[in-house]
Amino acid sequence: MITIIFSKDRALQLDLLLRSIKENNKENLNIHVLYKCSNERHEKSYEILAKEHPEATLHKEVNFKQDLLDLILHEMYILFMVDDNIVARKFNTNEMIGLLNYHPTAIGFSLRLGGNTNYCYSLNCNQNIPPSIQLKENIFMCNWVNAEADWNYPFELSSSMYRTKDIQSMLINLDYYNPNSLEWMLYTHSVWHKERQPLLMFYGVSPCFCNPINKVNPSNNRSNTNIENSADSLLTNFEKCGRISYDKFRGFVSNACHQEVDINIIYKEM
Repeated sequence: MITIIFSKDRALQLDLLLRSIKENNKENLNIHVLYKCSNERHEKSYEILAKEHPEATLHKEVNFKQDLLDLILHEMYILFMVDDNIVARKFNTNEMIGLLNYHPTAIGFSLRLGGNTNYCYSLNCNQNIPPSIQLKENIFMCNWVNAEADWNYPFELSSSMYRTKDIQSMLINLDYYNPNSLEWMLYTHSVWHKERQPLLMFYGVSPCFCNPINKVNPSNNRSNTNIENSADSLLTNFEKCGRISYDKFRGFVSNACHQEVDINIIYKEM
């Protein structure tokens, strides 16, 4: 398997994600970061990050689609993540792979959905949690086809695992140029999987969520607009040896796949 983390101008947030992964998963996740920078300052921040996190291999984006294909096509399973993800509790990728093997009608395994995610941040609305069956003590499976909001969004890049063979054709043949366009193309083609793979697996309480405190690409995606949380402001904190404290996120239970949570930056000698 391979873990792909997409990142742009967010070394400080990516550092928190990598530390949160390390605390909650002791498996070899084969982490690869595909990153893009707006300027030399951001570039330098990723160089520093690479030294601090040898468990992750960083790849500077040249051609997004080809870079991604070069990384994943020889892997059987892909865990997608993004740099504003935070892992709040333990998850087991070997168990996830075993269940994907055993349940071929499941389209994937979501780490962002759970019995706690009854609100859709992107649409600013409540969402019903679909009926589900229990597979293990804390693992469930539901039908996503007629579900609401986030539950009806089976292909996404912010903490879900898929079989490479199920999405390989789309990754090769669809046109996309960044993570946002890739996710949209996958979503619009999810109709192909409604009959063959109408099921989705998830934990009872979701291990991951996104903390949308800023925006780094032009889009209509909802996010916090506080200037103190802008990518450039957080870069300045990173350059001053500031790192986001993980303490408040340990065991955090989000009510949505995306939830704004204030961050606390701690400065230390590096």
